[in-house]
Amino acid sequence: MDLFSTDPDRPGVFAVGQIAYGVFALGQMATGVIAVGQVARGVIAIGQGAVGFIAIGQGAIGVFYTGGMLAVGSRGFGGVLQIMPKVTLLKYERPKLPPLSPLAHFSKAERGWLLAELKDGALQVDGQPLGFDLSADAREQVEAANAAGHNFVCITVEVIEELKGDRAGAYREAAERDRRLSAKRMSSWYEGPPRLNIEGPLTGIGGLFLRSLGFVALIAAWWLLAGSDIFAMFT
Repeated sequence: MDLFSTDPDRPGVFAVGQIAYGVFALGQMATGVIAVGQVARGVIAIGQGAVGFIAIGQGAIGVFYTGGMLAVGSRGFGGVLQIMPKVTLLKYERPKLPPLSPLAHFSKAERGWLLAELKDGALQVDGQPLGFDLSADAREQVEAANAAGHNFVCITVEVIEELKGDRAGAYREAAERDRRLSAKRMSSWYEGPPRLNIEGPLTGIGGLFLRSLGFVALIAAWWLLAGSDIFAMFT
């Protein structure tokens, strides 16, 4: 391999010409690891027509990524037939919360926020069932959180004090009061390890199998149109 080549029969590290064949190729018809030309074939290819692992052109075939007016690739931008679905990593972290209090805090306090876990549609605090009333809004929020697959809630707790029975009207006696906790409203979320999220059509088992066949077809097309010539450059 020459350092610099203008001869299409002799590959070079740097190749230029109407037909350029080298590691870095620039020409009307360029073939190389990095190829730029009207017709470009390479690992990274940029041209009016481009074939590569990463390909950008008016018409392009890209194994991993492509862009163009009319293109086929795993993923890409523009008028691209995208073979593979969009995959994102969803992180499930605890949102910013108000100051949380332990359950014992409400033996004296009038109001606060309590962290609870949602398991099988039931609220638990420290592994024990939540032992106080839920308002109508809170019950609806629990149902919605359970349907959404959430597993933690932040409960706004208010303490309701009620006078005990006939002592309520006793003259000059300190009336005894019952303290009852009530969950007025809550916010919920899912907290856990990150999950892969696959977006788009054909994301079931059958759809992913068809997409994988399309990906294999992309690799085969790249090998036939560009890969074999690039490999021959180094042999």
